[in-house]
Amino acid sequence: MMTDDVYREMESVVGEENISREPAILDSYAFQPFHRAEPGSWIHRPAAVVLPGSTGEVQQIVKICHRNKVSYKAHSTGWGAHSGPGKEGVIQIDLRRMDRILEIDEENMYVVVEPYAICAQVQAELMKRGLNLHIIGAGSSTSPLAACTSHMGMGFTGVSMGYSGRSVLGVEWVLPDGELLRLGSLGSGSGWFCGDGPGPSLRGIMRGWAGYDGGLGVFTGVAIKTFHWPGPREPEVEGLLFDTKTEVPDNFKVFLCYFPDYERWADAYYRIGEAEIAYIMSKNPIGAMIWAFTPHLMRKITDMPAIKTALKAAQHGCHVMIAANSPGDLDYQVKTLKRIIEETEGVLIDVKPPFESMLWWSGVRVSAVQAIFRPGGTFFVGLGGDEAVDNTMLQAKFGEKIKQDFIDRGLIYDDLADVMWGGLYEQGLFNHQEEIMIFNARDPRQAKAPEEFAKACARTAVEEHLGGIGFALFGGEKMHDLFSPVTSDYYKWEKKIKETWDPDDLSNQTFR
Repeated sequence: MMTDDVYREMESVVGEENISREPAILDSYAFQPFHRAEPGSWIHRPAAVVLPGSTGEVQQIVKICHRNKVSYKAHSTGWGAHSGPGKEGVIQIDLRRMDRILEIDEENMYVVVEPYAICAQVQAELMKRGLNLHIIGAGSSTSPLAACTSHMGMGFTGVSMGYSGRSVLGVEWVLPDGELLRLGSLGSGSGWFCGDGPGPSLRGIMRGWAGYDGGLGVFTGVAIKTFHWPGPREPEVEGLLFDTKTEVPDNFKVFLCYFPDYERWADAYYRIGEAEIAYIMSKNPIGAMIWAFTPHLMRKITDMPAIKTALKAAQHGCHVMIAANSPGDLDYQVKTLKRIIEETEGVLIDVKPPFESMLWWSGVRVSAVQAIFRPGGTFFVGLGGDEAVDNTMLQAKFGEKIKQDFIDRGLIYDDLADVMWGGLYEQGLFNHQEEIMIFNARDPRQAKAPEEFAKACARTAVEEHLGGIGFALFGGEKMHDLFSPVTSDYYKWEKKIKETWDPDDLSNQTFR
């Protein structure tokens, strides 16, 4: 329980200006509409919020919580209900004061960051050195540390840079009892370059596939793999979205690709992966894009059957960006892409200015994603996961039927029942797919849709053997109870890890 004595003890660690239990301040942490299956935009108000400024201060705060049996929840940039308390009486540990880039090792291609160093900040410094990092779809204002250690998410560069969980090297980790654990070479005093050894690796316990969302302590530093950046060291960009003004480098090309059906779309994905081309690759849903960028126009289009039919013809498509290291490399990649599209009976559109600038920079910086909040104030993710390409296409087929039913009943916005988000990882080894529904959070009837949508998606995933357990965490305990028996009882093992590392359940998991 958060008593006055506990509050004063924490205050002595961080100073009175870095701790608060003022209702107005606490309410600002409780407004988290995203990733909520239940109606409403508010999660549990934290009992207090504390802002440590160093790993040592984080340790002291966690030890105070452990000693007094007070629950806590750490977050960095946040982005939804999973970042805040899942019950009453939880201390919010806000890591925004820890925002430094600690090290950039150009030779060994890694960067070391604290929790609140955001992707845009890190990327800007890496580009000056000819490097880049994978940024998840939540955007460049998010924490790469959180993406690598604590959560899941696909990014535009997944095809060339892989999955964030694979980019983890050395880790600095404050355990639920306040003790400090350093993983990999860091624990041996040999620097940040490796995330494993000596002995068995703990990275699987640290995050598994989807991460614990703050349920196993606090991560205060991580080394992340970086990748070659063939673009300008300091891109000159003005504007945002449609008014973006920049020169697209000669060694980059941006294309839109469309296919007649799911099957030929899947074939193209496999072949693009096998050819090891593309720097960026992402699904571009027509309906959701119009909702995000021009919501007033989309409201009119939904009453125009002919236009809707025409737009739906472009449903099976993706955005591909090629980045080359020489004119010969560019020529090879472009010719290979054209051949793949031709042989899979697709259509390839060479994007020209001014849209080329927008797609190039929004893809590199991942700067346009937040536009999806514009139509109704939030959105929700149901069916989806990280599986083989054919499996994710099957998910999309079932997801389209589920969404169309909700659209027909007026429970969500009409986005042509198109899948919203997805793309290849690691040159086609697997594909990411999310069935995102857009709804009006201010409409009482639509505000109830996420819970029903989550249940429909989960039930379909189990009955049709579609996989997609990555999104089970958004539905809470009942979703895990549904998925776990058909997926090697993963939830039992997760609970055993939690009980061993945090027997008093003080590091709050929110959805588990």
